[in-house]
Amino acid sequence: MIRDNYYIHEAHKWLLQWSAFIIGHSYMPEHDVVVITGGANGLGKALVQGFKERNARIAVLDISSLPELVGDPNIKFYYCDVSDVKQLTACHVKIKAELGTPTVLINNAGVAAGSSIMDMLYADIERTIKVNLILNFYTAKTFLPGMIELGRGYIVTIGSILGYMSPANYSAYGASKSGLLGFHESLTYELGPPLITPRGIKTLLVCPGQMQTDMFSGVQTPLRIFAPKLDIDSVAGKVIRAIEVGKRGEMRLPAYGIFIPLLRATPWPVAEFARVLSGMDHYAKQATLIEMRQEATPQDSPQVVTETQEVTYIDVSSSEPA
Repeated sequence: MIRDNYYIHEAHKWLLQWSAFIIGHSYMPEHDVVVITGGANGLGKALVQGFKERNARIAVLDISSLPELVGDPNIKFYYCDVSDVKQLTACHVKIKAELGTPTVLINNAGVAAGSSIMDMLYADIERTIKVNLILNFYTAKTFLPGMIELGRGYIVTIGSILGYMSPANYSAYGASKSGLLGFHESLTYELGPPLITPRGIKTLLVCPGQMQTDMFSGVQTPLRIFAPKLDIDSVAGKVIRAIEVGKRGEMRLPAYGIFIPLLRATPWPVAEFARVLSGMDHYAKQATLIEMRQEATPQDSPQVVTETQEVTYIDVSSSEPA
């Protein structure tokens, strides 16, 4: 009986070794520090909660407050505009000192400004492209060196199905999310072809459809049987499970997302028929009108950080980009 157990344990050890060789490393709370940009709202907040339940060490970077973090020593909130290189660099120094070297980076921060190109403000164009696309370059350059030094890391890019098929009146948002496809692909192969480089730093691109968040609250989902609004806790759970098992490549949610890239390879009349059938351009234009009406009415005062929260403010007066 003892001998039988020996062979079972040896077989288990052998399988683990081959699994590590083929799949590479996966998330381990005792070894990894998670950084989540835009972690105070929507999907980012759900990701913070999911990792919190797994006893993770988490650095939340946002310009909005997150009162739920009070009292948890493993979670640090950093009031930081990640599209500002000086703030991001200073924030990185604080994270390393307080939590350790970040090894899981989830680029989740994003904004959306719905408007026709003719009506869109220059400031809205720049802000959308900078927050949704350019900050991914900033965070990668900031946190990647530490991952390379440790020989382990995970860069998760939160994109969108709209990066494959952008609706009318969301040109800046669609362009920024399309740019993330190229960013993810290029970064992946800079770090080494996944098939022959199972170890080291992994990359994962997540492209969800419309989620139940405030960002696209005015957009009605057409054909809800095929394209339902996604529950953010469910999406966060799928992302975290993918990180836990060491998944790389792309995730498109829900099921129809698998076929969206194929439409780009079809003749334009076929793609246009799909757009008309889905109603995506019609509903996007309606959402723009709703946003314009909301902007014309008085808004509530912005949320501020209260004194009871555990918040780290970043002094960038003496910080220089790395």
